[in-house]
Amino acid sequence: MATSTDNAAVSEKDRKRREFILTGNPMAVVLRISLPLMALGAFSYISSVIDTFVVSTTDSDALSSVVMISQIKSLITALGAGFATGSSIIVSRLIGRGEYDKAKKAANTTIESFFILAIAVIALIQVFAVPILRLAQLNDEMIDMGLGYFRVQIVSIGVGLFNQVFMGLEKARGAMMNITIINITSMSIKLVFTIVFVTLFSLGTTWVAVATLCADLSVTTYALVNIFRKNYLFKFNAKNVMFNKDFFKPLCSLSIPVSLGKFVFSMGKVIVNGLGMRYEDNEPGAVGALGVSNQISGSVTHLTTYSEDSESSVISYNLSQKQYKRMIQVFFCTLALNLFITIVGFILLTIFSAPLSLFFAGDGGQEKAELIEKIFSYERIGIIALGVNSAVNGLIYGLGYTKLSMIVNLSRLFVFRIPAMLVMINAFPEMGAESLGVAMLISNVGIGLMSVVIGIVCLIRIKNHKTKDNIKM
Repeated sequence: MATSTDNAAVSEKDRKRREFILTGNPMAVVLRISLPLMALGAFSYISSVIDTFVVSTTDSDALSSVVMISQIKSLITALGAGFATGSSIIVSRLIGRGEYDKAKKAANTTIESFFILAIAVIALIQVFAVPILRLAQLNDEMIDMGLGYFRVQIVSIGVGLFNQVFMGLEKARGAMMNITIINITSMSIKLVFTIVFVTLFSLGTTWVAVATLCADLSVTTYALVNIFRKNYLFKFNAKNVMFNKDFFKPLCSLSIPVSLGKFVFSMGKVIVNGLGMRYEDNEPGAVGALGVSNQISGSVTHLTTYSEDSESSVISYNLSQKQYKRMIQVFFCTLALNLFITIVGFILLTIFSAPLSLFFAGDGGQEKAELIEKIFSYERIGIIALGVNSAVNGLIYGLGYTKLSMIVNLSRLFVFRIPAMLVMINAFPEMGAESLGVAMLISNVGIGLMSVVIGIVCLIRIKNHKTKDNIKM
């Protein structure tokens, strides 16, 4: 339990958040923490839609290059996402135990580490920008068209790494509304700047990325103001930074498997796009159509991905207090929420599939819309399976089984997606770009079934009290 020294430095609001997570109605806790994060996910999705729609009004090469560059960005930010998850788990466990002083030290160390990392990432990737794009199999025309966009996105990547960690820490203390407000503001800034730069002044694709960078910097500004605020739980003080194995050993143990799994899976998306390039000669815009299909599907799956973040924090809190029954309740509440979202989403996306495809096709017209719809007609079937996968991911993150999460991500890529893609390309060449949708379907349903098995095993372990809070600092 917390010591008097710990409690003296903690606001009443932070103490009440902890008590609510540990003792409140499980569904109320899940909804209170998940819904703000889902709102964040919705605005993040709208941001990506803005990019795609603006670029789609130019031509297929521009859309395909932006889609592939976005996948490269996701690949790099996956590294930061893993460490944000790891630090969030550690801080959540420490707050759950009431060890606020240790939580503050862990948070301060993470903040300084990622500030340094963000600067290093920006410098390093700027130097190797062109080779990275060539490695991702972009042709010369696509590189010429997308290089400026990518260079600006590199800065956004570095800024985003720092922002991810800050938001992970806010999530760990249960301050979901703060995250929502600043990100709604951020997305509003992006929307306004995109309209000004691209629509009003026709400044081109690169300025879509500039608008994103401006939005990201607004979040960074908010984060910096907070971490130096007097009453902030994780107020930064250089004396609290602890560059030692007591912190970095559990951080790396939790984070590296998540980072590696997310990195490899994101790299797999780049590989899939590279495989899809072989359809570009006969069906121009195939890679762009796949990216659009992913985005339409993401309007639903993006929300459930955010639910796994909130679930992992709540599970971590309750594991620190050995509240096993409550952990199981939290999982099923998250699963019920995800199933509701994905079932409703599937129905709506099925009804509006044609108009959505036409909307995203932009100047590509009916032919491009039909290509998008063909791919999406398969991909949307796996939406519900991904909702199950997100609920199970939140469970295994909260339990600290991050190596298992790595296996899940690697299986999604190497067991399901790439093999399915290769089979479709070689065995059913007559299907053309439509086979991209089939590969997505096989991958998503396959990982959903695998998640069911993993979830059952984890729940049995919880019921038998075989899970432990083994983070020592």
